[in-house]
Amino acid sequence: MKGTIVMSKNTQVETGVAVLEHGFALLEPRAWATKKKEGEEAAKADAPKFSAGVDFDKKTQADQIKKLLAAQEAAVEVLREKGEWDDDLPGKFPLYDADTKKVQASATDKRKVILSEKKPQLAGRYVLSTKSKEDKRPDVRYLALKRGANGAMIPVAMPMPLLEPGMTDEQVNEVKAIWNKHVYPGQNVNLGVTFRAWTMPDSQGVQARLDSVTIVGGGKRLDTVPFESHFGEEKLDEMMEWLNANTNFQLPTVEDGGADATVDMQTGEVSGPDDTAAPVEFGVQLGEPSKKTHRRKAEPKQGDEFSDGFGDDMPL
Repeated sequence: MKGTIVMSKNTQVETGVAVLEHGFALLEPRAWATKKKEGEEAAKADAPKFSAGVDFDKKTQADQIKKLLAAQEAAVEVLREKGEWDDDLPGKFPLYDADTKKVQASATDKRKVILSEKKPQLAGRYVLSTKSKEDKRPDVRYLALKRGANGAMIPVAMPMPLLEPGMTDEQVNEVKAIWNKHVYPGQNVNLGVTFRAWTMPDSQGVQARLDSVTIVGGGKRLDTVPFESHFGEEKLDEMMEWLNANTNFQLPTVEDGGADATVDMQTGEVSGPDDTAAPVEFGVQLGEPSKKTHRRKAEPKQGDEFSDGFGDDMPL
């Protein structure tokens, strides 16, 4: 028996600026792991979807949360007026309080835990999970520095994935680089969504369909760990002490390259305004090695590819 999905004009809203929790299924649709289902229901549940999750501060963004909760309730009210919503049956909702929402502890641990305990960065926040079908790509744009004749900011469409045959790897990488630059956990975004209530014979709830996305910009990336988080001044001093105690290597001083000295991370050369260079190897002395320890030459490595920072167990 098929269910019912309804919507009303009161359920189409924009979220206001929020923090993007995950957006790695905005460039291309992604199939999410689901509970075991059979037949047509399984095919529908496992179909790739576009998705984005955002979160809001409960204290400073209370008005935005209130507006979204009202739209979610308006979707429920449509079915309630039709007599198709059972107030005694628990509902599934896309907008929820991370301090009360219970989720599975992990893919292998089926214990139920509070979401904000599993992900402390969501403490004191509301979360909105949105999705759209594979054939309903959301319109994603970012605010460019270019301004129109009236001085307004012009939203520029993000490039579409290059699916045509014959496209080069370089072209594909260019598109991915643009998306990686603008779309990442921690980015500031504004979503256009439509709340739609649904009922099935044994369940009911609300969907938040993702219609459009504006990348506002200026967000602090949450998918990387800042250098300073690991290596503060104290750690740098410890490494300097180790260097002095175990090697004869001398780090170049300001005088070696001048006040505006720069280091070429490929060659290790320190250059000043006069274009003079002092050769330096990465962590390796140029003279006789100390007998206190043995070392091997360290080669600079490229960073890992972009990671979304979230696993498939994210509640959606």
